[in-house]
Amino acid sequence: MLQISKREFQLISVFGHGEQYVRQKIVELFMPPHQGSSLRSNLSPQRGFTLVEVLVALVLLSTALVPVFMLASDSIRLTERIKNSLISANLAQEGVEIVRALRDANWFNGVAFQTGLDGCTEGCVVQYDSTALNTDILPSAPLLYDVSTGLYQYSTGEPSLFSRKITITIISPEQMKVESEINWNDRSIAKTMKLEYFLFDWAQ
Repeated sequence: MLQISKREFQLISVFGHGEQYVRQKIVELFMPPHQGSSLRSNLSPQRGFTLVEVLVALVLLSTALVPVFMLASDSIRLTERIKNSLISANLAQEGVEIVRALRDANWFNGVAFQTGLDGCTEGCVVQYDSTALNTDILPSAPLLYDVSTGLYQYSTGEPSLFSRKITITIISPEQMKVESEINWNDRSIAKTMKLEYFLFDWAQ
């Protein structure tokens, strides 16, 4: 049981710190000396943060976070650049494959392999379902991206970053060179992806 002497009671009455005194006595009674002193220090009023300390903390936090935000921004730009390069490579390959399909169709129809393919020396356009070269649309016209099908074409969709130019050069009656060139802008920087392919008249 906590014992308070008469003298201690008088001190409590005089100085008006009875509650704090009793709490200290409880600590001394139930806690070991080293723990009691720690707890007594915790019971003392805590000093708040000053405005200068808050400002210094904010400056240090901002300095630490700026490199993180810059790295995240660079990663996003790099991801976008890689994505555009992959799309342009696929579009260039698609252009060559469409011309190859037109060449094969000439074989199946029993006509010369370059039939309908010799009027594209200045550039023309094709899309995934083309049955002939299209010279009515300028090669600089942007390909349209159809969100519902995921296809790039000229009939439906929203304008994309990419344009495609197909150029065919007849080298000989049995050989032609096909160039599929993709152009786009990457943050105001002009980019070009070009693929060259040679087609032959294997039926001869």
